[in-house]
Amino acid sequence: MPTHPSDLKEVARDWAIRVGDPAFDDWDALTRWLEADPAHLAAYEAAVHSADWAADALRAPKAP
Repeated sequence: MPTHPSDLKEVARDWAIRVGDPAFDDWDALTRWLEADPAHLAAYEAAVHSADWAADALRAPKAP
């Protein structure tokens, strides 16, 4: 279990990346991790939001 906020962010980012994989099937483990601590859900949601923003930025048209 991460004890430092940056460690929690890293674990949350890892989950967000894994869930984005079409082959992801470890929903039970994700659910257990999210339910283990209220801070996990907040970190996961922030990671998903960051991933969405980054994906949108990569899809944006490039400036000439």
